[in-house]
Amino acid sequence: MPELDLVALPQEAAAVFRPFAEELVKRFSTQILSITVIGSCLTGDYIFGVSDINSLLVLTKTDVPELDTLISLSHFKKKRIRSPFIMTEDYISRSLEVFPIEFLDIKLIHKTVYGRDFFENLSINNAPLRIQCERDLKGKLIHLQRGYVACEGKPKKLKALLFEALPGYFPLLRSMLYLVHDQEPPARKTDVLAKAEEEFHLPLTALGEIAALKGSRVSHDRNHMLNLFREVSRITYELSVAADALVV
Repeated sequence: MPELDLVALPQEAAAVFRPFAEELVKRFSTQILSITVIGSCLTGDYIFGVSDINSLLVLTKTDVPELDTLISLSHFKKKRIRSPFIMTEDYISRSLEVFPIEFLDIKLIHKTVYGRDFFENLSINNAPLRIQCERDLKGKLIHLQRGYVACEGKPKKLKALLFEALPGYFPLLRSMLYLVHDQEPPARKTDVLAKAEEEFHLPLTALGEIAALKGSRVSHDRNHMLNLFREVSRITYELSVAADALVV
């Protein structure tokens, strides 16, 4: 069995992820360089049976055979293990200025459980980071507006639209806080929202409310979902203005 360092993961997450990681090492035996866990497993937001387990696989190459191998492991989705992102070392080094938000979030919140840690010492350039923050927020606003029209005002579809949009706000907010303070921002989602409210003088209650609804079967009437949508749209616009004003 491969030596895996799963101590940083919640016990329930480690128990379900271990057999998946062992299969990855077995199937990619000559190509695998590392397995790294990212996301809510490491922020204190993990809820067993509700939260997905996300990971990243660094291989010597990524091509159709490697993708086919991941397809053969798709039965692990039943355990809420998502298919890993796959990258090469060269891809990482050449992509830092293209995806600075994503790589900053990986750098801040990751645990390499097998192999070499490729992310601890990443160097993120603040200028493209600020540009991506502004671009992604403006893109989110357009996506929300188009999604609203497609939903035709139906509360169930509005709820799904907001759930889909929510996860992307936390890497964005961490990046904006990093740009302001040039130090590690909070990891836990509630702490990120509290710190961002304080720093950017914006009420972000709606994002916290949507996060609290995940996994809930409570239905909401159209007016409530419409108000949430309006608040999230306002938040997105005002954050884009704040991102535009950041000095790097």
